[in-house]
Amino acid sequence: VNTFVMALGSASVSTTLGAIYAWFVVRTDVPGKRILKMMTALPLTLPFLVKAFAWIFLFSPSVGLVNLAFRQVFGLESIFNIYSMWGMVFALGVGGLPLTYLTIEPAMASLDPALEEASRVAGEGLPKTFLKVTLPVVLPAILSSFLLLIIMGLENFDCPFLLGGRRGINTLATEVYFWINEAQPPRYATAAILSLIYIALTLSAFTLYIWITRKTYKFVVVTGKAKLTVHKLRKWKYTAFIVCFFMLFFAFILPFSTIVLMSLTTFFTVAGGSLVTRFTLENYVSALTMPLFYEAFRNSIIMGLVSAVIATILAAFLSYASLKSKVRGARLIEYISSIPLAVPGIVYGLALFWMFLLLPGISDVLYGTVWPLVIALIFIRLPHCVKMVSANLIQIGDEMEESSRICGGSWARTFMKITLPLLKGGLANSFLYTFINSLREMGSIVLLVTADSMVLIILLLNLYTQHPFALNIVAATAVMLCLLLMAALATSHALQRLSARRKTIKSIF
Repeated sequence: VNTFVMALGSASVSTTLGAIYAWFVVRTDVPGKRILKMMTALPLTLPFLVKAFAWIFLFSPSVGLVNLAFRQVFGLESIFNIYSMWGMVFALGVGGLPLTYLTIEPAMASLDPALEEASRVAGEGLPKTFLKVTLPVVLPAILSSFLLLIIMGLENFDCPFLLGGRRGINTLATEVYFWINEAQPPRYATAAILSLIYIALTLSAFTLYIWITRKTYKFVVVTGKAKLTVHKLRKWKYTAFIVCFFMLFFAFILPFSTIVLMSLTTFFTVAGGSLVTRFTLENYVSALTMPLFYEAFRNSIIMGLVSAVIATILAAFLSYASLKSKVRGARLIEYISSIPLAVPGIVYGLALFWMFLLLPGISDVLYGTVWPLVIALIFIRLPHCVKMVSANLIQIGDEMEESSRICGGSWARTFMKITLPLLKGGLANSFLYTFINSLREMGSIVLLVTADSMVLIILLLNLYTQHPFALNIVAATAVMLCLLLMAALATSHALQRLSARRKTIKSIF
């Protein structure tokens, strides 16, 4: 019940915020559109684990900065307890804003403006047009995002482990982890039975998601290259900007600022209504001199790069086989490649844990290395990579490859010289997505990490659980992980702009 309530509640919050944000940014004249669009990618650089740390620093009943301020200034008890079901729903809900926006934004942008214009001509105002026309037309995209967020909420391990465990609010993910890592002695059979129940729940949600998305052809509304209608908000446009800003504030600005603040302090208190603290860089020095830090950093980079490369290569072949192959049943490949979405990361990690322990010849070679982590991440991220590459491949006409074959080119040469270069946009997005999320992922690898294969995200978790008084060092380590993810995102953006500039120069000359 806790698992379902957390997933349904957080998906409802994320979908509502994302739909409103997408409408303001795409269909209205809200100020600062370019900044608002660019900022939606930044929350992706904050792992859910790091966001959970930030909310703990702010809303913990005992040490939370907000609750401490209200207690000392107004004499009130904690105004919001992050260690609760509402806390978990809030943390996951605001964290899902980027995914919701990225899912709904294309539907908002491709909506036939004639439908909205007809409503306005009939005398309906902007709010009623949005509720009666815009919202029903983009409902498939909204529903698709909602179901996808439910699946992600069902599978999430980070938030319930940190925010629910202290109050006994257990989910299926934390229960599986408990019977393996914390129970004495470990009860693997119990964990396996719970995993089967867990998979049944997520597979049901996944099946519903596939069925709903297959029905979206009934809502086709893109009928030509009509100019996108931008609604004039007039005196309300600055209010709309404030609404969008507050969404970004809770999704990225507030949690990241809190983590940075905590990483630069040794203590803090609230006296007389003002924050009293001492700023220092000692926490970063302590983090950099921790045992296993550099090994964890190196393993994280290797794990992210290798899993991104392999997942992207596999996605290219799977997408080509499902969309371009003439073999009967080739379309099933796309469906089969999506099945990992229905397998919770913690369950797949348990399966790999036993596989690498029990299979002769494998445990001696692979167990204790980063390869089990890489395999887990490839499996978990492959469905998303396939969708990214397929979206690019479906736009490439067959005549490009047919021309090559008429000229005597083999399939391999055609694929390498024509298809792959045309797919570089989808391949780049797949690589970046897998790399960033490999460094963020915790559920699927938490059972596979050993002292010899330590990575940054698990080092953060261990530091927090084993040294609860080292919160400032935890914050410093979290900031360095976030900066690494931001650097990857900035590098990708710079390369895309450089590539676009080269294309422009070639077209001129």
